[in-house]
Amino acid sequence: MKLLTIFLATLFLLTACKEKEAEAADKNWQKSEHNYTIQHGNLGLNIRQQYRSNYDHIEPSYKLDKKWYDVTAAFRVAEDDGAREYRPKLTHTLIKWSPEDTINEDGSLSKSNTQFSLGHRIEYRNYENESTDDYWRYRLIGKVAIGLGDKLSAWGLVQPRWNFGNGQEDDTTIDDIKNQVGIKINLNDNVNFSPYVEIMADKDFKQDSAMTVSYTHLTL
Repeated sequence: MKLLTIFLATLFLLTACKEKEAEAADKNWQKSEHNYTIQHGNLGLNIRQQYRSNYDHIEPSYKLDKKWYDVTAAFRVAEDDGAREYRPKLTHTLIKWSPEDTINEDGSLSKSNTQFSLGHRIEYRNYENESTDDYWRYRLIGKVAIGLGDKLSAWGLVQPRWNFGNGQEDDTTIDDIKNQVGIKINLNDNVNFSPYVEIMADKDFKQDSAMTVSYTHLTL
């Protein structure tokens, strides 16, 4: 797990610290994103809208039971400047791990407040517009979360992504990396709110864009 932590931190720092090109600077902080998710048992619904952008999507999902190894199936319908995309996707959690609780010298128990996870996702991007090539995308999803209290935690997420199929280079080179860092606030037992920053990097680890994001999650 130490190797996983180092890997995630290194990818994020490389992305954030690389000198950005002038055209990338034009895309920084020009838009913001707002996500709303409703979860009821295994069923979920995500709605995303971007401010100062024509992108929005709706995504129903279903989490398969344990015998399917923590797989979530989802289907996204998105529109960007009037162009519609249909995106079926499967997300699988590979590892969840937390350090063991420790017993202090005075006999008291210090509970672990850190959790690591690693997953992956495969999705197919199918465009209604015939002039845009459809293709596959695969990503790894590495996350670390650190509790800062009963209702507050900090987290970071790194997602290297590979594109395959029509119009794509079928190789093992990373096409881009999505980096996110933020906090999670538990408002009550059913609602949490998470503001965060998202930084996109290209395959050369140079910053491509950055924006602020908000995420509201409601459990019914």
